Amino acid sequence: MTADNNRHKDVLGQFYNELTYDIPYNLWLDIIHHFQNKDQSVLDIGCGTGNLTRQLDFKTKYGMDISQSMLEIVCSHKDEINYFKADMKEFTLDRTFDMIVATVDVLNYLKDEDEFINTLKNVHDHMNDDGVFIFDIHSKYKMQNDFNNMLYTDDTEHVTYIWHALQGEAPLSAVHEMTYFVKNENDMYERVDEEYTQRTYEHKDVIKMIEKAGLYLDTAFSDFDINHPVTTVCDRNFYIVKKAL
Repeated sequence: MTADNNRHKDVLGQFYNELTYDIPYNLWLDIIHHFQNKDQSVLDIGCGTGNLTRQLDFKTKYGMDISQSMLEIVCSHKDEINYFKADMKEFTLDRTFDMIVATVDVLNYLKDEDEFINTLKNVHDHMNDDGVFIFDIHSKYKMQNDFNNMLYTDDTEHVTYIWHALQGEAPLSAVHEMTYFVKNENDMYERVDEEYTQRTYEHKDVIKMIEKAGLYLDTAFSDFDINHPVTTVCDRNFYIVKKAL
């Protein structure tokens, strides 16, 4: 990331809502509501600016993210949600939940299997015995095609970006090189460069990691279709996970 303008540090965090205007949160909500068996408590891991968290139908809601800038935005809503800053690999709360969710490829930001398993173990420790964990990750197909030396651009009211998705060094990984042009109060654009890395795994390896964390796979499917199992050609895989008692 360039340091030419500290005001625009973490552009993704500051302009997340504007940059992700096309995310279909309603499709995630449909899945969550389908597998929801209680309405007492939920933890949203990687809650971002709270767009999904605020719509969850639970009496007690917690939202966790590692981005300070996103949490500053989400806390400005002044709702009755318990937001806190933490790393999903090592967070500790003195309570458990009926449901835990990690949506919009949050777990793809974990760099290797050890981090993935550690996060799943944290989830295990914060689930009620009859709790449910829902997460989704990029598919192998998407990582090898959409994020393999591809170039994307978009333009919103305050930000224009150039997104270069490169194949990463680790298996099934991608480096997202982002060049943002952020409009300032003088209608001039300032350039900020940021880089994010994601990694995914084959379906069989995800199942193994789930089991190593003391959990078991209840259901898995692709691209929001709960009636069809994981397929080879798809964008996103979903996992419904419960405790192995």
